[in-house]
Amino acid sequence: MPTLPQTEQKTEFTPWNAISEGRAVYIPYKSELMELRDRGFGDLRNTKLFFTPYESFYLIEKLRIRVFDRKTEKELTLRDIVKRVSVGQPEIWIKYLVYRDLRDRGYIVRESDRNFDFDIYGKGPLRRLISIVYEGGEANLRELQRLLGYAENDKKELILAVVDRRTDIVYYTLSSLQF
Repeated sequence: MPTLPQTEQKTEFTPWNAISEGRAVYIPYKSELMELRDRGFGDLRNTKLFFTPYESFYLIEKLRIRVFDRKTEKELTLRDIVKRVSVGQPEIWIKYLVYRDLRDRGYIVRESDRNFDFDIYGKGPLRRLISIVYEGGEANLRELQRLLGYAENDKKELILAVVDRRTDIVYYTLSSLQF
């Protein structure tokens, strides 16, 4: 009987241990964390790699990090982190669903520093700005015109992420708006 070649054993990824302090989630920086940085996660400040709430949610959900409370050293669940971070931000989970969908599609997603929800990079040279619209919510055409003007000035594409009541997401490119 012929000998079959041995198959390589898959090594499972061991999640990084992160710390939650107040509303912040971070990992004390190590050079091994470059893999996370290279994939577009975190903001390096001094000796800590800080994650946005959306990055934290995503990395916990994908089992890439485990989060521990700094004071109690108790491991926190995704639900614990969402509760901690969502105080005063009721729309945070809906925004996370858009973030997760974009990351799962292969984009690098960053919170926008303007009136947009996210900046996305990847899949070509064009940068895109994401603005979330909620089905049944109020849509202001003048506001959309203003956002489109910002996007055009920055030579970026404006994408509307429309989230329906079942949390399905449909994306629309907005290239002109006349009324």
